[in-house]
Amino acid sequence: MRVAVVGQGYVGVTGAVALARQGHHVTGIEKDPARLRSLTEGRTPVSEPGLQQELSLALETGRLRFAPDLTRAHVTEPFEIVLITVGTPPADDGTADLSQVKAALAEVAELLPAPHVVLKSTVPPGTSERLMAQHPRLCERYAYNPEFLNQGSALDDWTTPSRVVAGVWARPVTEVLHTLYGALACPWVVTTPTTAEMTKYASNAFLATKISFANECARLCATPDLNIDQVMQAVGLDPRIGHAFLQPGLGFGDSCLPKDTTALARWAASRGLATPLLNAVIDVNRDQAALVRDTLRQELGADLARSEVAVLGARYEPWSDDMRAAPSRTVVPQLLAETAGVRVWDPAMDADELGRLFPGARPCPDLRTALRGARAVAVLTEWPETIEADWSVLATELAAPAVIVDGKNCLLPERLAGLPLTYRSAGNRLPERATTSFGDGTPYPAPSA
Repeated sequence: MRVAVVGQGYVGVTGAVALARQGHHVTGIEKDPARLRSLTEGRTPVSEPGLQQELSLALETGRLRFAPDLTRAHVTEPFEIVLITVGTPPADDGTADLSQVKAALAEVAELLPAPHVVLKSTVPPGTSERLMAQHPRLCERYAYNPEFLNQGSALDDWTTPSRVVAGVWARPVTEVLHTLYGALACPWVVTTPTTAEMTKYASNAFLATKISFANECARLCATPDLNIDQVMQAVGLDPRIGHAFLQPGLGFGDSCLPKDTTALARWAASRGLATPLLNAVIDVNRDQAALVRDTLRQELGADLARSEVAVLGARYEPWSDDMRAAPSRTVVPQLLAETAGVRVWDPAMDADELGRLFPGARPCPDLRTALRGARAVAVLTEWPETIEADWSVLATELAAPAVIVDGKNCLLPERLAGLPLTYRSAGNRLPERATTSFGDGTPYPAPSA
């Protein structure tokens, strides 16, 4: 098929590359000149495992190209189907800003011959109905088809999805989607566009709930006789629950869950509908960002104001460069306000980028420079350099007695046992060599986490 993908952000460029790899002739539409130039030269504007290599291969086949204008590209070689993958960022009041969606759809509505149009951007329930009221001739050629991509596995999630949700008013549109996606070995849920819109929000809200639930449990497991790792391990082994998104830490890190939970709550409130569970999920996540600061307050007391803090990692995940909702953007300003100074190290970010993100903090070129003389350490990204480091050596760089706050629960407590420092995390994490006891006081080895 001849396919246009409007918007070359995270979802758009992933989809364009995947569809070209599948054999379609794809044109990625990108209005931003710098991003367009980068894509045309074969450089992906987002960080995602495997995407750079697949982009280069797709360009070499000639099945993928990029253009700045949908209308002109359609005149040259009319598209059979247009995918809209533009952003829906939060507005000032937390609702979804649909301006990019409306602009893209208005442009599609003017194309002749008329293509099928698939909206993949995340939008509140009822959006498709309102859009089609403005463009009724597209109604029989329209689908709302949400994406369920996970950062770190986006290409695989596109080509081997867990499900396809197709919101349509005209059943023949589903056949077009089957042709577009090929023989996907996954369930299809064919429903109305409004139900499909709600499905996307409900999916993200549930993932957010699992994260906030894990963080709530971590607060309950803050005492020495409780081990949060083993609690979550056992809970996740229940096939009805699963381990995904049960890792305690600093809360939501990607840009989707914060904006989508807030947008869903605002949408419900505008209709007079109460969302006490969703509101609690949002509140727990908001409060979790204070974990590092509050722990250092407790451990250092008045010394906190005289202490330097080393922040290890600015990204919320090593494989994602999406910094819009990274916890570091909250944690670092909190620490700057209450400490003698903050150093920030991230192996994927240079000093200029770190300086722009965190005014007042000191960017550091390497791990040891960041640690040297620091009284406290905040681990915000699970970089291998941090996890696999010899902390018996690194501890000598710190000002004693030092405190490490592991905001991602990624360090192994047993590697830090016996060192001149205090280790704290989201919930209590017992070293594997630690022991607890039966009711009669007889000690036994704790199970391996």
